[in-house]
Amino acid sequence: MYNFPLNTIGVGIRSQIPITNRITLTPDVKYAPQFNDIHELYAGLNVHFLLITSTKNISYQRSKVEPQKPNLYITAGAEYNQWFNHINSINSQAKEKNILPKIGLGTSFGSHITRFFAEIKYNILWDEAYAEAGLLIYPGFIKLKKKNSCPVIH
Repeated sequence: MYNFPLNTIGVGIRSQIPITNRITLTPDVKYAPQFNDIHELYAGLNVHFLLITSTKNISYQRSKVEPQKPNLYITAGAEYNQWFNHINSINSQAKEKNILPKIGLGTSFGSHITRFFAEIKYNILWDEAYAEAGLLIYPGFIKLKKKNSCPVIH
């Protein structure tokens, strides 16, 4: 995570929960460590609406994922913000604890197991733009090289 006006960097973790082929819920937690001027924690929920998707419907209740094709999506959500080293600032709306609405645009691409993502988001209340980039891991696609140990019946 990188906040452009404040030059703040942070780390986070997220999950993607598919609702339909075009909509995912994405809960996340982000932390900006205390070496930044602003030391804070975020926890939120986003909805991603895929404008361009790498999933195509094959038939009823079946789809095929083509991960090498990029996804392009709109993201909207809200997050709880805990500003640990809060001070009064020019932004009178910024308190120690905040609920922040945000909107943005993102993309993801890669393979079935790993995909890179990049997003640009805008915090409506504080008039701040920030970016997020990272790696998504899909453990369901990891194939373990184990032999089938079922007994053979003759």
